[in-house]
Amino acid sequence: MVTVDILSPVGGRAGGIENVIRSWTRNLDGDDFSVRVVHMAPGMKYLEGYNKTYAFEECNEKDFNAKLTHFARNYAGFVQNYGSPDVCVATNWPAMCVVADAVKRLLSTDFRIFSWVHSRIAEYEEAGLGGVEQMLVADAHLCISRNNERAILSRQHDAKTFLVGNPVVMQELVEEAPDNNTLCYVGRLQDVKRVDIILEALYRAKHKWKLKIVGSGESEEELKEIVAYLKQQEQVEFLGWQEKPWECCKDASVFVAASDYEGFMLTGAEALSMGMTVISTPVEGLIDYLKPGVNGYLFEKEDAKGLADILDYIYEGALPLCDRRVCRNSVEQYSEKNYFDNVKRIMRRGL
Repeated sequence: MVTVDILSPVGGRAGGIENVIRSWTRNLDGDDFSVRVVHMAPGMKYLEGYNKTYAFEECNEKDFNAKLTHFARNYAGFVQNYGSPDVCVATNWPAMCVVADAVKRLLSTDFRIFSWVHSRIAEYEEAGLGGVEQMLVADAHLCISRNNERAILSRQHDAKTFLVGNPVVMQELVEEAPDNNTLCYVGRLQDVKRVDIILEALYRAKHKWKLKIVGSGESEEELKEIVAYLKQQEQVEFLGWQEKPWECCKDASVFVAASDYEGFMLTGAEALSMGMTVISTPVEGLIDYLKPGVNGYLFEKEDAKGLADILDYIYEGALPLCDRRVCRNSVEQYSEKNYFDNVKRIMRRGL
């Protein structure tokens, strides 16, 4: 039995990272692996029903190094009480690798440390949450994008890196493209997702597309105000958070996203698994699986006119919708089965 700790500096909420961690508890935990999820702050509801999840009280330290020291004390106590893992997967912040390494040294244990960050490493570094330098204390690295892998190897050419992406719950393939000029967006409504760019593109496009927005978040009211201002009420439908979001999108032929940055864009991969053409900005992770003209199209960040042009070209037939089976096959490598077969091999190799 291989014991794997997922060590997070924060509690879980509702989002992409939490969905992936939940997938680990459902697909990795079993006869050969035991997965413990250890949060340094409250927030376990997203794993409700899973009995190997733990959380500490919120740390009120303002100084970042003091906060990391606090985390190290917490995790050391956890290891002493519940036993040492074989593998500690330090997730979210790059600096969590330093926390895991401190505990390993303090307790003279011999667990392996894997880094596992879920966005562009530079984003964490700019936020003061650690960067590649802190990650290099880990024994190996699970990389969700080629850019993250390159960032690590540029600093340590012999680092052990494994390009894994994220596990995709493959959706039911919709064989025939709906003939109704409907787009969909699935995800949180927050500034970084730039749904406002999508609304502007709808306004600029010569031909009328409908847009389904599935999700909720802090930008929701502002986006509704934009829709009202642009008089798009007949075009845009807000469906809110949905437990099964893709059920609402079966009549959409295109998934569209305009994010400033992403770690992997799980929703883009899920849309492809349904056979949808994906139109997106060239964010990290997504550019590993989206090939322009094969399974989707790219436009530059903040370029509403560029997106509008693509929509018009598709409407007029100058650009085709992509073959739906090709779209699905393009993300098959990330299916939960293939992803976790790969992760299990990596975990065993790291021992």
